[in-house]
Amino acid sequence: MRRAFVGALALLACTVANAQQTRDFTQRDSERVIDWYYASTFGTGIYSIGDRTVFVARLPFGFTLRQSDEDRWGVRLKLPVSVGLYRIPNQFDDVLERTNFAAVSALPGVEFERQLTSRWTVRPTVSFGYGRDLGSSVSSRIWEVGVRSLYTVPLRDLDFVLGNALLYAGSNATTGTTQNLGIFSTGLNFLIPTGKEFMGHPTDLGVHFIYYAYFNRLDFFLDANDRREMDQQYEIAMTLGSSKPFEILGFSFDRIGVGFRIGDDFFAIRLLTGFMY
Repeated sequence: MRRAFVGALALLACTVANAQQTRDFTQRDSERVIDWYYASTFGTGIYSIGDRTVFVARLPFGFTLRQSDEDRWGVRLKLPVSVGLYRIPNQFDDVLERTNFAAVSALPGVEFERQLTSRWTVRPTVSFGYGRDLGSSVSSRIWEVGVRSLYTVPLRDLDFVLGNALLYAGSNATTGTTQNLGIFSTGLNFLIPTGKEFMGHPTDLGVHFIYYAYFNRLDFFLDANDRREMDQQYEIAMTLGSSKPFEILGFSFDRIGVGFRIGDDFFAIRLLTGFMY
């Protein structure tokens, strides 16, 4: 598990370094560079749209108030905080310079969980937050409401997991730019036991495929005259994890890995700490 974590971070760091050598990161003269909702939920990683590359660091703060079972709902409070950076400097101290921070956002919310059966779990969710471009006066309200579903089927020596999500989300910027998104995603996750343990938990190797469909197109505003629209994306990832979450430095996660997401004129690599459903 330690080797997988170090390997995932190393791959992400190498990709960021290569991107920095070939193109500039977010520019201050853009009216709106990244979609606020997308950046707040993307996770830690980088993505490229047209000739722009954006680095996002996301801290998934949260707290479980009550565990779920087949007789009662579980409740979890969420407070993910995302930070966008203009560049990745050679020295760590430069990362913390105020002039290097492009944008910051928080999307607090609550997620309910119910185990309908021993194999099927549903998670209704609602979040409302705020984001701000630190290089200008542009800010935005961000929201999300919907439901996620997770169904697990044991198949001989592996587990097959089907995830689905139906969400309504978007953002409303002070520039007057509003985006409302209908989002449907479906994913397949195959979990193969490794026969090894980490911190007393049996580990497994995961491979997942996810398809994202945007009902009213996802917009990325690169500047006042350029925008990118897309109505679907695909993701493939490899992870190492366990069926029981790990608690490290106050964060809870059940796996670690690297995912690659593609779309029309879009490419991203991100650090994963769980199957998104």
